[in-house]
Amino acid sequence: MLKIRGGLAACACALLLAAAPAQAKEWRRIVPLRTTRAQVERRLGRPRGGYHEVKTERAFVVYSSGRGCAGGEAWDVPRDRVVQIVVTPKRSLRLSALRLDMRKFERAADPEVPTHALYRDKGAGLTYEVYEGGGSQNGVVLHIQYDPSAGDERLRCKAPR
Repeated sequence: MLKIRGGLAACACALLLAAAPAQAKEWRRIVPLRTTRAQVERRLGRPRGGYHEVKTERAFVVYSSGRGCAGGEAWDVPRDRVVQIVVTPKRSLRLSALRLDMRKFERAADPEVPTHALYRDKGAGLTYEVYEGGGSQNGVVLHIQYDPSAGDERLRCKAPR
């Protein structure tokens, strides 16, 4: 009887995990809509020139200015909550070297720069901006953007009608 209960518990846990909304991808234990400015600064120190410098990357972190959607906020989360992280690798990093499951990503041309492509996993809130203009730099990741996940849509401010 104990084995059956353990099996049922394992099945129940698996079902609960599968039903849970996807959480946004994290960068260095920083998660959009979950991590606060104070937590970021404890982990990375205060930004210099607007950026956090780490050994292999530079990160720009965007924070909420407060709850409520009247002030043009995109997300209804408390003040100083991370809403976006944009990471720029300091060394050449090829998209192919990341061994991503590309079936999760949609490719789109960057509307502002024709030699750049955007690879988006909307479910995870992850976007890679990649140079695709040919030559030796073809396929190099320029930026990695961490946004809230699709499971966080309930916190998005509704567009004014």
